[in-house]
Amino acid sequence: MKLHYLKEDAVIQLRENMLNNIEYYRYSDSWIDSYLTEQLGTNQWYLESNVSYKKTNLIIPTGNSREASKTDAENSKRIHRSLKSLTPAQAIDPRIWTYLTHNVYQEYMSARWLQNQNEISKGTLERYFANTNRELIRNGIARLWWYGWLTYDPSRDNPYELTDFLLSNQNLAQGMLERTIGNNKEWLVNILDVILKYKDDYPSIIHSDNIKKFTKYLNFSGGVILLDCLDKPELEMFFLRWIQKEKIPQRALVIV
Repeated sequence: MKLHYLKEDAVIQLRENMLNNIEYYRYSDSWIDSYLTEQLGTNQWYLESNVSYKKTNLIIPTGNSREASKTDAENSKRIHRSLKSLTPAQAIDPRIWTYLTHNVYQEYMSARWLQNQNEISKGTLERYFANTNRELIRNGIARLWWYGWLTYDPSRDNPYELTDFLLSNQNLAQGMLERTIGNNKEWLVNILDVILKYKDDYPSIIHSDNIKKFTKYLNFSGGVILLDCLDKPELEMFFLRWIQKEKIPQRALVIV
């Protein structure tokens, strides 16, 4: 089937009235068709693209936010597979993701982002939209596709190995992708491969505090070094210098 996307006036209608529509968002049942048909005076509130896709069955999260985040890696792979023909140029179109969050994966969205039905905020509802770069990586479905696209590496035995690794640690995922540096696919694959290489020798590098320190170091260094231009060996040396700077302890050797 072909991927649909919202018309611009439909996006505007939803965006401007999202807080008025909180009661609709509380439930996973589809409400968009009747709502937009009534508000816009037409049932033609979406368009058809030339992108082929097949709706995938996402894992519906349960439990608190930490438990729910454990489904991100598998769901990222499922969304990426279902939209494998989508290009990055097409994937920055907010109308696609606003359609998918509101009209295709509304059950998943409700379970993943609206666990506390009594405390739905503007920030939470913004995960249904993708009007800015920051919203794009926070959008409930777009983020899953971008995680998959940025980390998919067909040269590996498991092409989604880095997807699993990135999403095994929410601080790592946020640190790498909620910054502009995460938009460089080759750079991200290389730096994740380097971290993966040293995580057994230096187990604490993937602790939350150290991930935050490393991403801060990346941002600071990015003002001095063209990080995107570093090849993999240079990135490895960059990472090892950071390990030495922070005095990250090496795993103790077990003597038999």
